[in-house]
Amino acid sequence: MGFYARTQRKGIFQSELEYDGWLQLRLWHAFNDDPVPVFTERGNVTVSSVRSGASVVGQNGLLPGQINALKNLAEHDGKYRLKALARISSGSEIVFLTSVPACYLLGSDLEDVITIWLDSTAEPIAVSISSSGPCTLDNPFTNMWTTNVVVRYPDGGPIPDTATYIQKLEREREARERGETKDNRSFLAKYWMYIVPFLIFLLLSSASNPEAGGSAQRQ
Repeated sequence: MGFYARTQRKGIFQSELEYDGWLQLRLWHAFNDDPVPVFTERGNVTVSSVRSGASVVGQNGLLPGQINALKNLAEHDGKYRLKALARISSGSEIVFLTSVPACYLLGSDLEDVITIWLDSTAEPIAVSISSSGPCTLDNPFTNMWTTNVVVRYPDGGPIPDTATYIQKLEREREARERGETKDNRSFLAKYWMYIVPFLIFLLLSSASNPEAGGSAQRQ
C-alpha cells in the first residue's frame, strides 16, 4: 500500500474572505455494489487557503483486492462511491456522498477530480468526484491515485482582488501627483467630459431652431 502527497492551486470565487480560512476533507471509499456501502479510509485533503484554493492531498494506494473489486464494479456497470467529511476553520462539520462509474477510474488509471463547492460564506455545500475516463475494464497502470482538487463557487467566477486593485490605483494617483508618470491618453480620452456636453448643447440648439437649420441647407 502506498501513500503520497502533493500540493496544487486552484481558483475559487469570492466568498466572505475577509479572512482566509481553511478546509479539511477526510475521505472514505466503497467498492461494493450493495445498497449499503462498506466504506474504508482513502485519505484526506487539506485546503490551506480557501481564498486561493491551495491544497495538499494525501491518499492510500489501492491494494490488489481493491483493484479487483473496482474491476468487478466496472464489469457490472457499478459506481465507485466516495464519502467526504468536511471540516472548516469555524469548527463545523458536514458529510457528503458522491460517486463515479468505476470503469472511468480504470480508463483514467485512477485519475480523478474532487470538486468542493462553497457558498457565499465559504461554507461547503457539495463535494463531487469525477473522472475523464474512457470507460474500460482494463487494469490501471498504477495503484496510486492522481487526484486534482478544485475549490469553487457555483458560478465558477474568479476572485476579484479588490484590495490589490485599489492599492494599484492609489499608487498610480500618488505617482501622477509627484509627476513620475506621464498621461499618454489621447485628447478625446482626456477631455471627453468637456467635449460631450458641448456636442449635446449644439444638438439641442439645432433642434430648437429648425428654420435656421433649413435656411442654412438651402444656401
